[in-house]
Amino acid sequence: MLLPLGLVACDGEINEDAPPNGVPAHVDLFACGVQLTCPAYCIHLSIADCSSGGPETLGCAGELWLEGGSGALEVHDRPGPGNWMGDKLTLFLGDGKALVQNRTRSCLDAPCETIPWELGAHELCDVATPPATCQPDNCSELPVLENCAPLESDWSCGEVATAMSPMP
Repeated sequence: MLLPLGLVACDGEINEDAPPNGVPAHVDLFACGVQLTCPAYCIHLSIADCSSGGPETLGCAGELWLEGGSGALEVHDRPGPGNWMGDKLTLFLGDGKALVQNRTRSCLDAPCETIPWELGAHELCDVATPPATCQPDNCSELPVLENCAPLESDWSCGEVATAMSPMP
């Protein structure tokens, strides 16, 4: 699923479909309308461009990592036979940090599209230094994140928009 163009178009920020089991609702960063820097990546048996289903070299993600600027990546994990789904949104803040949110859903008894997502807490991570093997126009790896820690409070869509806006 590609997010719509435009930086932010956020209606409700709190996931009201959160499970009633005492798990707190989190701001849904996936609904903030952040424009992805690269096509969404789908992982099943290999990595593919979600929109075309064709093989993906990760060149765009590697370039984003090497540039060290701000940007957004989304990875969809779709292991077979299709009874679980997981997505990861990584927002690179351009300062060596990344804001990350995961979401999952288990679909044992119904089609996955009818099951609400369980949103994970927002995490702040350090972006690792790309390996020496990653060179401009020749880096086909997903960025590596380190030292991820859950945040005490979620970011709002407005805070994300401000952090992701290009500096004048």
